[in-house]
Amino acid sequence: MAISDQISHDARVLRRFADVEFSCIGAIEVERDSDGTLVELFPQARFSRAETTPLHAYGQGPFCRFYIGSKIRAAGLYVVTVTGEPLYVGECANLHKRWASGYGSISPRNCFRGGQQTNCRVNNLVLETARSGNRIELWFRPQSGAKADRIAVEAALVDALQPNWNRVIVKRQSHSFRANLG
Repeated sequence: MAISDQISHDARVLRRFADVEFSCIGAIEVERDSDGTLVELFPQARFSRAETTPLHAYGQGPFCRFYIGSKIRAAGLYVVTVTGEPLYVGECANLHKRWASGYGSISPRNCFRGGQQTNCRVNNLVLETARSGNRIELWFRPQSGAKADRIAVEAALVDALQPNWNRVIVKRQSHSFRANLG
């Protein structure tokens, strides 16, 4: 199946970020209870070594579970927007895995030293943004090939957009930025 075939017909809303075209995957939907209240999660107690392993800087929570309306398993770049403003840029080997089981559902282990700090941090930012009632959208650009090529484009996008959720703002020349877009 070609990468273009993996993007559903309803994900054809396009937008350019720093001269790079992305397709809208859709809203990031945070889980709510039957009353419509956001469900806050604290998975730390389910970790078998919680008593002897310290939490990392973002492990306190609270966290949420959220869903994206896509099962795209392609490699590429993504942008998260809140009320249209790009707030987070990243690259992935598998969009669905990164967003559904990475950021979207925090495992107990990831809250502790040695766990995935970025997953916890981004999940908490999504929860905080959902609390404010703002629309959170995920945009994607398939890009196969070497991870180094995706990282170069990611660095150029972060440098150009200066998104608030990216901790490290990369300030380097991306000489291969234009060459890696194809």
